[in-house]
This record gives sequence, C-alpha cells and structure tokens, in this order.
Amino acid sequence: MAKERNYNPVQAQHKADKAKAIKKGKSEQQTRRNEKLAQRNPGRIQQQIDDLKALKDGGRKLNTHEEQALEALEKDLKAVKKAREALGDKAPQFGHGHGPPRHGQRGDGVLGKRRRDAEDASGSDSDVPADVKSIPMPRDTPPPISKEILDEWYAKRRAKRDAERASEAEQRQDSEKPAAPVVEAKTVYEAKPVVRDLQKEAVSAFMPSAVRTKIEKGKGQGGLLEPEEADQLEKEGYLRAPEAMRLQPEQMEPRQDAGTRRVMMEEVDDEEG
Repeated sequence: MAKERNYNPVQAQHKADKAKAIKKGKSEQQTRRNEKLAQRNPGRIQQQIDDLKALKDGGRKLNTHEEQALEALEKDLKAVKKAREALGDKAPQFGHGHGPPRHGQRGDGVLGKRRRDAEDASGSDSDVPADVKSIPMPRDTPPPISKEILDEWYAKRRAKRDAERASEAEQRQDSEKPAAPVVEAKTVYEAKPVVRDLQKEAVSAFMPSAVRTKIEKGKGQGGLLEPEEADQLEKEGYLRAPEAMRLQPEQMEPRQDAGTRRVMMEEVDDEEG
C-alpha cells in the first residue's frame, strides 16, 4: 500500500519519455556514424593493409609509425564492414576499389569527354519529332573566315591602337611642359626697439618694506618722516625732489590735534650726608 501511495504517474511518464529520447538520440548518433563510415572504401583500406603486410613478409621490419598505422587500418576496416552491414542496401557501392564515379567520368572508371555515340546508344530516335530530325547538326569546327574580313578587322584594331598611342604621347608632352613660375607674396615685418626705464620699473616693482613704510610716513600715515630720511629716499630714487620738498614743510608744521603740554619743575634740596 505504501508503494502505491508514493507512485507518481506523471513522474513515471517523464522518466519513460526521457529514456526513450536518450535511446532515440543514441540510435541516431549510431546511424550517422555508420553512414560516415560507409562512405569509406573497404577495398582501398584492405589494399593499404596488404601493402604493409607485404613489406613485413618481405623481411623488412616495420617502424613504430607503420605498426600503429597497420593497427588503425585493421580497426577501421572492421568498423567500415560493420557499418556497411548495418546499412545493408543503403550503403554506397564502389566499383573495383576506385570509389563512386566522379563528375565527367564514365562508368568504367576512365576519365574523358562523353561521346555522341554513347548518348545515341542510350537514347532512342523514336522519341524525337520529324521536324527536329531535319535540323542539321552543327559541325565541330567553325567555318573559316575570309581574308578580306580579317584584314578589315586588323586594320580597325591597328587604327584604334595608333590613336591611343597618339593620345598618350600628347598627354606625356603636356605633362613635360615647364609650369609657370608661381609668384610668392612677400610680407616685410619691421620691429622698432622699445625704450624702457629700467630704474623706474625696478623702483616700482621691487620696493623694500622699510622704504614703503617711510613713504607712507611721508604721506602722514603711521608717523612722521625725518628730513634726513627724505633726503636718503630722494637720493636712492624712491622720491622725486618736488615730492620731498612738499613733504618737508608738512613735517615742519605742528599737528593740529596735538594739545598744549605743561611742565612743572620742583626744587629738591640735596640731603647732606
């Protein structure tokens, strides 16, 4: 009872279908393998085996490569025969060990052009209508061309070739002609010297902080500038003479915001020691 309860018919059907598909795939694979092996000519394989065995029977010792080739050929021959037996009548037939007839090859294995005699023998004239039989067959060689036509054709060809050569010569002469000189446009560039005052640039660009502080004092910022300092700045080139003269009177004038100062003096008696 427990076994019947665990039985799943859908799962069993899936397993059966899977096994059937695997079996079918193996069968198709074996069929393809047999068809591929049946394409090989067993007579040719047997001929190669006989050649190697003849060398061995003649007293020559086969090397390793030839022995391996002999074993492989014997295995292939067994597989080919087995595949042809499995296919039966579907197996391709080979004539006298030369394989199936190729394109343009006759049934006897000889290459060559097909003859009309063979075609006439294979076909019957009873199927051909009477009006078709009355049509003459073309000859194997074309009719000869008259000399006048050939001379005319050669004359046209010669004239065409001469015209092409003349046109090529004209083109070559045109290409060899010297080209006209090209007039180049010339432009003259002129640069004048730039006059620079290096001393002025040096003073304005490189100014020590002490000198800048003194100049600010001369303008009334951060203190007063002494006359000696103004003379030194003028000598060094940091101040011009009118500017120095303008700064000195300003320094001489008393400041408006300065208040009056009173000084009180006291007399102190010296103490006698």
